[in-house]
Amino acid sequence: MKKIILSSVIFFLLAIIVVIGYLVLFGYETNKFNSLLENKIKSSLSNVTINIDKIKVKINIKNFNFFITTTEPEIKYYGNKIDIKKVDAFIKLNSFLSGKPNIDKVNIVSNEISINKTKDIVKFLKPSNFKKFFLNDIEKGRLLFNLDLLLKKNEIKNFEISGYVKNLFASVEEIDIKETSFIYLIKKNSGEIDNLRGFLNGLQVNSGNIKFDNSNSLNVEGKLKSDIVLNKLYLKNILKNKIQKNLKDFKLIGSIQKNFQVQFDRTLKVTNYQLEASGNIKKCEIRLREPQKYLLLKNKIKNINLEKSEFKINYSKKKEKLFNIKGSYKINENLFQKFNFKHFYESASQKIFIDGNFDEEIIIPILNYNSQNQVINLNTELETNKNKINLKKLSLSQGQNNISIKNLYLDNKKLVKFDNVTVKTVKKNKFNNDFQISYGKKIIIKGQNYDATNLTKLLDQSESFNFLKNVNKEILININEITNNISETLSNFSLIGSMERGKFNKIMSKGEFEDGKYLEISLKVDKISNKKKLEIYSDLPKPLLSNYKFFDGLTGGQLLILSSYDDNNSNVNLLIENFKVKDAPGLVKLLSLADFGGMVDALSGDGLSFEKLDISFEKNNEVLNLNELYAIGPSISILMEGYVETKTGLVSLRGTMVPAKTLNKFLSKLPIVGDILIPKEIGEGLFGISFKMKGMPGKIKTTVNPIKTLTPRFIQKALKRAK
Repeated sequence: MKKIILSSVIFFLLAIIVVIGYLVLFGYETNKFNSLLENKIKSSLSNVTINIDKIKVKINIKNFNFFITTTEPEIKYYGNKIDIKKVDAFIKLNSFLSGKPNIDKVNIVSNEISINKTKDIVKFLKPSNFKKFFLNDIEKGRLLFNLDLLLKKNEIKNFEISGYVKNLFASVEEIDIKETSFIYLIKKNSGEIDNLRGFLNGLQVNSGNIKFDNSNSLNVEGKLKSDIVLNKLYLKNILKNKIQKNLKDFKLIGSIQKNFQVQFDRTLKVTNYQLEASGNIKKCEIRLREPQKYLLLKNKIKNINLEKSEFKINYSKKKEKLFNIKGSYKINENLFQKFNFKHFYESASQKIFIDGNFDEEIIIPILNYNSQNQVINLNTELETNKNKINLKKLSLSQGQNNISIKNLYLDNKKLVKFDNVTVKTVKKNKFNNDFQISYGKKIIIKGQNYDATNLTKLLDQSESFNFLKNVNKEILININEITNNISETLSNFSLIGSMERGKFNKIMSKGEFEDGKYLEISLKVDKISNKKKLEIYSDLPKPLLSNYKFFDGLTGGQLLILSSYDDNNSNVNLLIENFKVKDAPGLVKLLSLADFGGMVDALSGDGLSFEKLDISFEKNNEVLNLNELYAIGPSISILMEGYVETKTGLVSLRGTMVPAKTLNKFLSKLPIVGDILIPKEIGEGLFGISFKMKGMPGKIKTTVNPIKTLTPRFIQKALKRAK
């Protein structure tokens, strides 16, 4: 009896196991649950119709409940068919056993669907940002979804959808998405995109992960790894037209890793964001169509190359933003140099740090300095805020050369103040500049050396912008030696003066040349006319005139300059006495054209001597009017007038030149009273020549005509000299 009972129990258990196994693996096919599943789906999802052919009943061992499943059901939403692979509906065991089966979960799995077909379904959803994005911004792609619906009394209480998207093409504002694929998981209040691959704005994304959480407000965060392969075509829609047009070629190869977080409020307005990116640049080439000229650089920049460089980007709404790049670069065809560039910036302020080597030739004319064949280290730190700049530190150094500036403040490109400037430069193995400038209650300039080779040339250049306009200070200068482009050195130079709105209104200055010769400069304001009166006396004219081609070849003499000027006009009288002119190109040409052979020889030998050169001219923003230039000497006398246009440089001069021998002979025959212009003795020869010089700089044409007649003004000048 026991064996029979045991055998029955075992048989019964085996039967149950077989049935359960069959229901787990294969299921029981029936149509009794068709109407139940159809009604549940229709009542849970409005505007959905479903037709089911066959249903299988299966058991879910994991959750110990039943579920009914159907394959390839016909489901339509607003009449549009949805390509569904299968539908599973889970029934609690107790409700099944009670005879009133209740579905608490539905799982719907789709086949792979074209995104364009799903637009016919999405358009019936309630208005939302997702609907707008899906219909307007997505171009094409394919997707598959696995939808889980948790039901309670025929209402959806929760959901979870997962699946994949592949070959996605979309355009969202400035983000261009192409050939992109990913897997996704979306829940009621959160979601995740993983295994993201494709192209974002032309950058290849090798891997990526994006998560979002909208439990309270929407928070999105993610990580992306991309290869960078850029060219000129890629930059076409990113850079401004002006920059784009000047790019002849552009190539960049590298990689980047980005971490980002974005927070939205209930209206999907961005409340906070943060982007962290890092990467490397293996190679970058930038070639310009038109080379660019920059301040202090001798050569124009044609191209820039980067290699073996790393960069970091920190970009956020509430914190200071950072861009940092360091590595190797080269300009034009120079060698690669190390550099480190950091840029911190907020809405209105910026901080910039630069530390690197620089082998492009730098020229600083006011110091007569150039860095030819040298590698300079540039180290600078500056802060900007709207129109204000604080140059906290600037250092150019190479060997014994060092130029440094500390805490220089600019407002609207005008100097406000600075702490100090230190300059040390070497030329021909000796210091040509060695001085310091401090800015306090007074501006104090002191030191051993200053190279003034280009100073007069720079002072003569007109400037439309007054960099020193905000400076109102007394100024003291003491320099032991001031050198120039000729041999004379000015020693023990001292100056006491004052500046108002960036311009000198008072100067008392003195310096010493060799052999007891000296230079004196004085400047004061005339209280009646309110014009500035400048007086310069020098025992050596050449150091002050060496930058003017007109005075090429001048040696010896004494110089006196008297000038009266204001912001618009200046009147200048320049007087040089007892000097010689040697190898002056312009004068040699003029004498050759006039056939004054002996004088040409003298000019090429020891030089032509002059007793006096008196120049009077007026200058404004448009023209320099040469009222009179009169030179007289033992060999020749010259009287000249004309003008030079300030903007175009056009030169127009005319004058008279007479050998002294002929002039003296003529003057000896003049009566005490009378204006005799033609000599009484026929055949005595010509008085001299008249000449004209006209044209643009470098293209001036000179014409010469012999004359028998002297102008009254020339005779008046000659008589004055004779007396």
